[in-house]
Amino acid sequence: MKIFLTVVLLLSSLFSFAQIPPDVIAKKSDSIFSNYDKKPGVAVMIVQDGKIAFEKGYGLASLEYNIPITPTTVFDIASVSKQFTGYAISTLIQQGKISPEDDIHKYLPWVPDFGKKITIRNLIRHTSGLRDWPEGLHAAGWRWEEAFGWPDIMRMVKQQKELDFEPGSKYQYSNTGYNLLAAIVEKVTGKTLPVWVDDNIFKPLQMNSSQVLTDYSKVISNVAGSYYWDNGFHKSNDMLTAWGSSSIFTTVEDLAKWVIAFQKGLDDKDPIYMRMIETDKLNNGEKNNYAYGNKVMDDQGLLNINHTGGWASFATVISNYPGQKISIILLSNNGSFNSYGKANNVARALFGDKFKTGAPTAKSEDWGSKPTVKVDESVLKKYTNTYKLGDGWYVTFTLEDGKLMVQASGEPKFSTEPKADSVIWVPGYSSEFVFRNVTDKADVSKYRGIMAPRITPIKADASQLGEYAGNYYSTELEATYRVYVDKGKLMVHHMRLGDFELVPDIATPGVFNGDTGHMQFEKDARGKVTGFKLSGGRIRNIRFDKQ
Repeated sequence: MKIFLTVVLLLSSLFSFAQIPPDVIAKKSDSIFSNYDKKPGVAVMIVQDGKIAFEKGYGLASLEYNIPITPTTVFDIASVSKQFTGYAISTLIQQGKISPEDDIHKYLPWVPDFGKKITIRNLIRHTSGLRDWPEGLHAAGWRWEEAFGWPDIMRMVKQQKELDFEPGSKYQYSNTGYNLLAAIVEKVTGKTLPVWVDDNIFKPLQMNSSQVLTDYSKVISNVAGSYYWDNGFHKSNDMLTAWGSSSIFTTVEDLAKWVIAFQKGLDDKDPIYMRMIETDKLNNGEKNNYAYGNKVMDDQGLLNINHTGGWASFATVISNYPGQKISIILLSNNGSFNSYGKANNVARALFGDKFKTGAPTAKSEDWGSKPTVKVDESVLKKYTNTYKLGDGWYVTFTLEDGKLMVQASGEPKFSTEPKADSVIWVPGYSSEFVFRNVTDKADVSKYRGIMAPRITPIKADASQLGEYAGNYYSTELEATYRVYVDKGKLMVHHMRLGDFELVPDIATPGVFNGDTGHMQFEKDARGKVTGFKLSGGRIRNIRFDKQ
């Protein structure tokens, strides 16, 4: 499979770019972020031409103790951590210790043999077919607010029974792949990824406030609390230790040192850094713009290398414009903070004239920062439908006590905030739904670029639901689901996840959607239910057998 370097890099280097005065940057930043005063906020860092051009904290790091955010406040940067794993892998490739084409079983023989070759390249590009651990572990019984640890992820991988798809045939974001890259680093170097990153990145760059967390109970100096809004701010629990994919705690001041080194590496054509922005193709020739822990994008004619992170109400982003020698770093402890949208707001405020008019744009409207407005219940009622986001992926809006609520397949229910008559912001998603073609009912809802049509769920015959009742067990997840009928509804009970309803799928008999994903029930030749397969956004066909 041929690798190609984004041509935009060569084009963007031709731009001449004048230095932006610090006072101009400060003024523009204040106009974007000043509304975070006295609530969870954001640390902002702008790096220009290898130097810190602006740094400031907005809002509070601790609501309990009224402590402000500063450039030295420590945040969990979540998936922004992946680029450090990408650097480690690119370094080992450059040293000749591994190859992108190596079968991962060469280093990790304990990973199940699925009869398909999975390469290091597949892990890097999110094309391995391995199940993503957040959905997988949740389906097994982990609650979102409790601890997810490295040993849990490794056990999940060892028990996976089949791949979600043929390696290289599809892009499906998988945190699990980056955890296995960390395991490969340990196998090859004899050092765990946390130690390797500290020795080879943090210490050389003097990123003295940075660490890869291996014990969530560890005391971290100057760390921010994280909060989400639900009729008032609530504190999130952050108990994740998933090195490779996540779990780096750091500051904007430390990350400034990293982006300066990253920019210099590109300017010097250092092969380690250049490899980190190479894009790839799927088996069918379709472009995959995910590189080594970063997305490589054409943002209206400018090369943009970026990655966002979100976990436990931390919302983060590093957005680099190498041709303009500008890096934007935003670290927030506000669960409704739209990190990607805000980074785009900053870029356009600083050098908007450099973007090509009419070219494809990565810009997104930052609805999260706009004030909540009052929308009449008669209007909100028009949105109370189910919309299809993808295969087996639906979202349902309900009106409860005058408030619009939203629930996606396999997820909890979240409250919403109207930002305009047709724009509904979901703090739990850090994104908005825009409703279109509204008459008696909205026909379409747009979510993160997806045009989701309104659908009418199948009304299952309550008298036939009893055939699905029984206990179902998954050897892969070591989990038992008890399916039962209650008041004409098909329900599921799990010891740790509680009880939730199974809603009939829009068009496929025998398929139901619930809090852990969608379940496709199977029958034998006699028409007797024998089990079901559980799927979600990043997991496919986990088998449950009827007992």
